[in-house]
Amino acid sequence: METSNFLENGNIPREANNSGGIWINVCTLAALVLLTLVVVPLLVICFLGLRNQSPEICWAHATEPVGSPISWKWNLTNCSNFVKNISAHELEVLQSGMYFIYAQVTRKNKTRDYFTMVLYQDGVILLNQVTGTNAEEDTASVNCGRPYFLSKGAKLSCRINNGLGHIQTDNQTYWGLYKL
Repeated sequence: METSNFLENGNIPREANNSGGIWINVCTLAALVLLTLVVVPLLVICFLGLRNQSPEICWAHATEPVGSPISWKWNLTNCSNFVKNISAHELEVLQSGMYFIYAQVTRKNKTRDYFTMVLYQDGVILLNQVTGTNAEEDTASVNCGRPYFLSKGAKLSCRINNGLGHIQTDNQTYWGLYKL
């Protein structure tokens, strides 16, 4: 008749059934404690690290080119510690770091000449040069953009060959940068 006793109480003796439940509870509690000891400090570090970062991004954008040499209308947003326009022609880097520099030039009418946009550092170091077509289309654009490491004190400028006679001077021709 002991077999019926096993069937009533299950196949596992009562002592073995209780001891397994205690170990599962102890292991679960230990895992929760370890998880808390790891996750909570990590969350605190992430929060403090994000809090110290500036939520504002430095963005310098030049539009409406005029004259020879070309003067630009500058709009600097949150850049007081990173860059400043030292003239209508140039930007100066105030803090070394990674910057994304971009530019676009749009031709407004047909021309037999190619049109070229050149980005310079310190007036002589070629950062980028893009040449547009002299095809028969009425308008055409060239653009570029990529990250650069710039040192404090670097001076940046953008030049366009042949002046502005065949270039759109509205919001289709511009250049600028933002701090990464």
